[in-house]
Amino acid sequence: MNPARLLRLGQRLRALGLPVVSPSYEALAREASDEVLVTTAEGRITFCSPTFSRRWGVDRWALVGGDAFSWTHPEDRERVRAAFAAVCRPGSESVDSEHRYLVRSTGEVRWCRVRFSDARRVPGVGGIVWNCQDVTEVHDTLDALRHAATHDPLTGLGNRRRLLEVMERSLTDGLDSALLLLNLDGLKTVNDRHGHAVGDLVVRAVAERLDALVGDRGWLGRLDGDEFAVLLRGQEGPLSRALADLAQRAVGVARRPVEVEGRAVAVTAAAGTALLPDGDAGADAVEAGRRLFRHADIALGAAKAAGGNRWVPFSRALLDAAHDRAELAADLRHAVATGGLHLALQPLVDLAVGRTVGFEALVRWQHPQRGNVPPSVFVEVAEESGTILDLGAFVLESALEALVELQRAAGRSGLEVSVNLSGHQLQQPGLVAAVADALRRHGLAPGQLCLEVTESVAVADLATARNTLQELRSHGVRIALDDFGTGYSSLSYLRRLPVDVLKIDKSFVDDVSGERADATGAAVLSGIVALSSALGLVTVAEGIETEQSHEVVRGAGCTWGQGYLFARPLSPAQAAAHLAAEAQNPRYRSTTA
Repeated sequence: MNPARLLRLGQRLRALGLPVVSPSYEALAREASDEVLVTTAEGRITFCSPTFSRRWGVDRWALVGGDAFSWTHPEDRERVRAAFAAVCRPGSESVDSEHRYLVRSTGEVRWCRVRFSDARRVPGVGGIVWNCQDVTEVHDTLDALRHAATHDPLTGLGNRRRLLEVMERSLTDGLDSALLLLNLDGLKTVNDRHGHAVGDLVVRAVAERLDALVGDRGWLGRLDGDEFAVLLRGQEGPLSRALADLAQRAVGVARRPVEVEGRAVAVTAAAGTALLPDGDAGADAVEAGRRLFRHADIALGAAKAAGGNRWVPFSRALLDAAHDRAELAADLRHAVATGGLHLALQPLVDLAVGRTVGFEALVRWQHPQRGNVPPSVFVEVAEESGTILDLGAFVLESALEALVELQRAAGRSGLEVSVNLSGHQLQQPGLVAAVADALRRHGLAPGQLCLEVTESVAVADLATARNTLQELRSHGVRIALDDFGTGYSSLSYLRRLPVDVLKIDKSFVDDVSGERADATGAAVLSGIVALSSALGLVTVAEGIETEQSHEVVRGAGCTWGQGYLFARPLSPAQAAAHLAAEAQNPRYRSTTA
């Protein structure tokens, strides 16, 4: 620095009653990477380094004598003054502060990390030193990471983590809170049929509609692929009405078709709502938020169970039902683990000769307190609770074991057993290896096992279903499509899936017999059989309960049949007796010896 200029600066500082830094400190600060200020204990600037001047775009000499705190952001000023005051106390150590600065030349806000040190007794300094570092880029990176962690990248809406944060704040301010959870039904089918790019367009379109619907009345977020959430706040009465209106309209806007590349793509929605009065929040806002979410989720589950395309408000009855279902799930898990389930076998009959050719394996549960729990109830509970894989493994193992024993007792080889596959099992990576291992351990040929999948399960994830079933079939296992005609009923699925057996749903059998019999039903049945024959498939007519339906399905050309006319589901011992009785019939004696 020019000595004459330094002399003039010293004279100016003395005129202001401020100390002067030494030339050696000036030289040291000039070389430092940090931006350096030196101030009095009142915060008046006595020295500004060239690096500070360059960073903030100001004349360093113009700052001298000014208030250093005027540079700090107004919202941070009190906190900075507190840190500064702490370092001014006798005997204090250095104090760090991280706060925002206002760049006067541009109006920009930047972050700065400052270490305050008391150098009032240091010769050549004589003040409080501010060692500053610009950390704006660090803060920008952290902000970006925080945003990514709390927001959905597809829609820009807050995610599940952000919802919990917002709910926690909402439940501490004395207002009632209400939550709407909305699930898009059919989005997976859209992804499978049209690709994920189209599915993303549908999600964004629904998000925009919901955003317009909610507006500034509440908070909207996307929790996962097909689930949205809306948080509302207010007074209980008006809030309850607003929540009901919002839920009804949200379901409506979600089901409006989305125009994608000239075609209309549609989904439907199910929604559940819950309201938490402020008096129910209690002291723990986190737990109250979780309770509100749990109640809304229970209501959403009820809306889905009712078929979707509707909204359901939370009620105490739903909560009781959820608790009961949770208890049932725990009991089922215990029953699977301890042998509390048992196998039932329903005969499959060759309609041409009336002879049993195999059995469909069914599972039964006699609950110690509830009595008989129907499969329609406990299989759904198993899928919801994650017990379905263990349940499926139990049925497969028990069915193969029973088949071995039945063949030994009846002196017959080549009997077949059919076992139902759930959607969860179909997606299990080790399914093929597990099936092959079970057949090998029991010494059975792969062709003696038929695995049944329903239309809806197969179509839910067509690519996975096709690949897994094809691999099973390549090992020799037979594949049956169950409940044909009750699901999607698309012939293209029948063509694309590797199938050996087509099981015709009981409803079609009912349409050709009894009071419901008509020519249309008979024509449909004959068409299904003709189609199966052309594809080289075995047809199994389910639900044959009368001689009339027996004659009709046999006349239509169905290969096999099952139903109460032949036998109700039997225990393994009863199935052995059934085969023994059949063997006593002279018609079969020569073929069963």
